[in-house]
Amino acid sequence: RLEQPAVEGEAMNDTPANPVFVALLFILRCLVPLAILFVISYLLRKLGLVAETPEPPAEENGDVPPPKRNKRKKGAQADDKA
Repeated sequence: RLEQPAVEGEAMNDTPANPVFVALLFILRCLVPLAILFVISYLLRKLGLVAETPEPPAEENGDVPPPKRNKRKKGAQADDKA
């Protein structure tokens, strides 16, 4: 009895791997959520709820910008060394 398939005429591991069915599952699983995210992003920008990223300031005379400094407080640095 244990060796018989769960459904008559077809075992559980024998799934119909039709290429059209697999492509449809791929579209439903990957492309539809991605499209929904793009639509939401577009609507948020269009309604003005999300600001566009500002352009970086132009460099004058080819100057190299100063390196970014660590903004941690002195007390936090002392705690890290201990």
